[in-house]
Amino acid sequence: MEGLQMDLIQIIGRILPILAIALAAGVVVIGITYSVYIAYKKRGGKRSITRRQFIASFLLLGWFVIVMTLTTFSRGANYEGWINLELFSGYINAWNQWSLSEFQLIIFNMLMFAPLGFILPHIGMKTRHVKPVLLISLLVTLGIEIFQMITGRGIFELDDILHNTLGSMAGYLLMRAILDSVEQRKITLRSLWKALCIPLVFTMLFSSAFIIYHNKELGNLSIRPAISQNMNHVEITLNTRLPDEAEKVSLYRSSEIHNLEYAKRVASLMKDYFELHQKGSISIDGYNRIWTFLDNTGTEYTFNYDVSTGTWWLASNIEASTPVEPEDLIKQGQEYGRWLTQNDLLPNKAIFSTQNGDTVRWDIENTVTDIAKGDSNYDTGLIMIVPSAEPMIPQNLLYSMNKNIYVRVVDIISPAEAYEEIPKGNFSIYNNLKKGDKLHVNKYELTYTYDSKGYYQPVYRFEGEINGEHWDALIPAVMN
Repeated sequence: MEGLQMDLIQIIGRILPILAIALAAGVVVIGITYSVYIAYKKRGGKRSITRRQFIASFLLLGWFVIVMTLTTFSRGANYEGWINLELFSGYINAWNQWSLSEFQLIIFNMLMFAPLGFILPHIGMKTRHVKPVLLISLLVTLGIEIFQMITGRGIFELDDILHNTLGSMAGYLLMRAILDSVEQRKITLRSLWKALCIPLVFTMLFSSAFIIYHNKELGNLSIRPAISQNMNHVEITLNTRLPDEAEKVSLYRSSEIHNLEYAKRVASLMKDYFELHQKGSISIDGYNRIWTFLDNTGTEYTFNYDVSTGTWWLASNIEASTPVEPEDLIKQGQEYGRWLTQNDLLPNKAIFSTQNGDTVRWDIENTVTDIAKGDSNYDTGLIMIVPSAEPMIPQNLLYSMNKNIYVRVVDIISPAEAYEEIPKGNFSIYNNLKKGDKLHVNKYELTYTYDSKGYYQPVYRFEGEINGEHWDALIPAVMN
């Protein structure tokens, strides 16, 4: 719920500046339309437009300006040729990432079009019926998707067309229930059911997903693709031997992954210790949760927590660092080290060093073999701090140190079984493969990645080349 509130604040923040534009555009267009209408009536025109229709037209135009700004004109032309014709891929992606933002996007796409269906019944008698509203809703969202595709300002997605249309129909059914209640002077069960059917279906759908997710032990893996690659016309060459068997390996868990309370604790620690002041609320950008701080001089600092890895960093808006004398740099490192230790952020086994004459760091390295065969808790990662001219506030602080708690050993599939997912196209890749591509799989290795519940799961990494360019893919290894 808190994540939803943060996203709504961002959405409202984006909409407010647009409202003035939408209002101005609506006034101009409605003014022109009204002038034309008056001239039409003076010339003997018989068709009349009611005040309700004028208001509805004004609201509809304002809604359209806001939607076009949010979905199209607020973006750069960065999506040329991007088309997603896989229906429900948004649900698969939201499930794999277990991302509240992705689920919110589905809901927002419906809410964004609800005003269309809510307003249309006031335009005329024909738009009080379900078929015209459904057709108009479908054509409007289809037109927006096509415009995004042509201009490169968005991805043409069937999911968006589905959710926009459903959102409009939900708004229409709600307005029909209101109109029927006014006309009949009572609320009928049939009208109420129609108005609530779409929200209830999605409430049940998302509730079921949450119940299933929280009742299973391991989390979801974002490395699973929402859309499989079409490998029918891709030439695949395997250049390594793949064993048909695999030994059991260890499973771990970190409480710092997908843990907003942990992030809040660390953010509060930064704020109190460095005497910073929070500016605004927490914002969301993909996996990142972002705080903005100010020091007493007005210098701005950004605290960023990556929920998928537990990594966090504090960075100032100062661009260049200042070299420090080696002795002073070591002293600053010792001071930061004491502070990290006092707050249980620096493991005892971390090795201290300096770097580039302006950075102090601590490292703990573990081999995959040690991790896979281990049976105890361990720490891994690094901490890097670039001191500033101030006595303590760092210019940059990167914390990528995880405490992994041993859980148990698990059965994993063999490298040969994992490779079977490659010809099926069940791997993530930035640019989709196309006809004539040549994929060479040259090697594999066992590695680990965090899932959405903080479990450190074993996965296989396959590496090779696509048309001479480097390629790699992660395939889940835990046996179902």
